[in-house]
Amino acid sequence: MSDESVSRYEPGSRPWRPDWPVEVDLHLHTTASDGTLSPTALIQQILETTLRTVAITDHDSTEGIDEAMAAAGDGQRLVVIPGIEFGSEIDESEVHLIGLFVDHRSPELQSALERFRQQRIDAAMEMVGKLNAMGMSITWERVSELATGAVGRPHIARAMLEKGYVASIPEAFDRYIGNDGPARVSRPKFTPVEALGIVHAAGGVGVVAHPRTVNHLEDVLPPLVEAGLTGIEVYAEKYGADHQRKYMELAEKYALIPGGGTDYHAFGSDNEVKPGMSGPPPATARWFYEAAVKKHNGKPGFTPSRPL
Repeated sequence: MSDESVSRYEPGSRPWRPDWPVEVDLHLHTTASDGTLSPTALIQQILETTLRTVAITDHDSTEGIDEAMAAAGDGQRLVVIPGIEFGSEIDESEVHLIGLFVDHRSPELQSALERFRQQRIDAAMEMVGKLNAMGMSITWERVSELATGAVGRPHIARAMLEKGYVASIPEAFDRYIGNDGPARVSRPKFTPVEALGIVHAAGGVGVVAHPRTVNHLEDVLPPLVEAGLTGIEVYAEKYGADHQRKYMELAEKYALIPGGGTDYHAFGSDNEVKPGMSGPPPATARWFYEAAVKKHNGKPGFTPSRPL
């Protein structure tokens, strides 16, 4: 199994801890997609850490952003950046693209997200049917109850875990609903360049998420760079020195900002990297904001209430 094909939900080694103060996390999930903490609960947890700037990047949903911003108060202690995470696909490569500093109320963005959510539902319902045919009696009703926001594979995994068909969420992905699993159903996706165009139309900048999960990464990057890609996650999940060196070299090659975050879902696994445990250098959020200002002629989709 190559590095790029490893599921982002697979258990890994101990979290990497940076030498700098952990003040930035640009990849976080809530119950608006497949996280298990409400936006308020997530922000309350974050306020107990050293973090000062975070991005809420739910899958195909911005519904948790206003609640997260309200929980953060006036933004002086903690800035919440509106973000989004799109799944996209080209040839044999699945690419998750994060948008930062988007206008999360943009009608065009919301229209695209509604299409994405319906496609997720259709695929998830078909996966439940496949699991039922394999003898696992989980119900669509229970999966829907677990998905208070945009439905996704982690909700199916949690339903499987509840019924005892798997011992963990990673096992559900590894054995049944991962990219090569027997119950996996792919949904129609935009290409990475199309997803990046949606981010740009909403006033944001785009970042390739957890690049180790992207097959043929060096073939995928050039068209995205030509289309205006801004960053790539270098400080992601549990990436140690080898991964960081590899993706930093690509960032330098293509003049991309090295970003990152914990990709926190609050799944509760023993080795899950929690907000405040690791993250990119403190200036990273400011670099992305300056890039958004430049790309959108001084009018990005979101402007923070204090300097980053």
